[in-house]
Amino acid sequence: MSAAVRSGTRLPSARLHFTVPEGEDGWLPERGDAFLAALLMPAMSLGADLVVDAPVSGRLLRSARTVMEVYAAWWERLREVRVTAGEPVRARPGLDATGLFFTLGVDSFYSLLRDGEHRTEPGHRPVTELLFVNFEQHTGPDHDRLLDRVRLVAGRSGCRAVVVETNLRTLTAPLVRWEDYHGAALGSTALALQGLLGRCLIAAGFEYRHLPPYGSHPVLDHLWSTEALEVVHDGADATRAQKVARRLARSELALGNLAVCWRDRPGRNCGACEKCLRTMVALELAGVLPRCATLPGVLDLERLRTVPMGSADARDAMREVGLDAGARGRPDLAEAAALAADRYGPVPPAAVAR
Repeated sequence: MSAAVRSGTRLPSARLHFTVPEGEDGWLPERGDAFLAALLMPAMSLGADLVVDAPVSGRLLRSARTVMEVYAAWWERLREVRVTAGEPVRARPGLDATGLFFTLGVDSFYSLLRDGEHRTEPGHRPVTELLFVNFEQHTGPDHDRLLDRVRLVAGRSGCRAVVVETNLRTLTAPLVRWEDYHGAALGSTALALQGLLGRCLIAAGFEYRHLPPYGSHPVLDHLWSTEALEVVHDGADATRAQKVARRLARSELALGNLAVCWRDRPGRNCGACEKCLRTMVALELAGVLPRCATLPGVLDLERLRTVPMGSADARDAMREVGLDAGARGRPDLAEAAALAADRYGPVPPAAVAR
């Protein structure tokens, strides 16, 4: 499914597409919902009205106003704009499958494993589709091996792997910061798949006790829902260390396939970047770091203390894992994580209070 995107010089005209190479007829209904979600933040960045020349869910169109209010409150550079679309219509139900955006990372593994423990409960709608979205448009042998691992995990979990190719990130990159935008990108992809999905989970990156402004957030994610699709922010009940201790530490499938790093090659953990290192801290706290086949079995504290931190979100996440280490009686890890985060800016009041 694709649409022409026309705007000024800061976002050249192009076609925005969603492609499911192994999909089935009807999975991608010809609607404007996905394009509204995808282009709302870029339009706000430009200060330009957004016109979607296609039918759009009435519920989604109403929710767009709330989304803009949240965006403008969090990020002052974004301005509310007028949104118009084809005649609002109710979205038609799809196949009522439940999807989970899945990257082989800690957050998505936690949501998958937790869902598996509730599959037989009355009224539970279990995950049936693991959605892997190639936002970076990777190709080649490393990418193919990564997809093989996603399919392996899906098969062993009783799910189907659904791979989506899209140029969404490339097209919008000149206007939006990925950390601010990625929740809308995921919501947009779920909306594109309304012919398949009746429910879709977005795995949380932060826990309820510490929720900085972030692209995927419990305040935002559910607003991408329509009359036929429920979008759910899932897993904000636990920190990264708690997710590892509660679920991943007991899963050989997770420990054998964990992929958290995208610095060099898709699916290959470098073992040296801030994301790899804070994941290793969580695994060390759970006592399973030597059993994780995809990361070094020993944590280098000096490397942890001095690792470059590229964003405020990364610093927040590093402080969070350091606080977990202190609470679990590991002052050595807590001190190293705090040093890494604090070398790049003061500790925010919320982190101190926690």
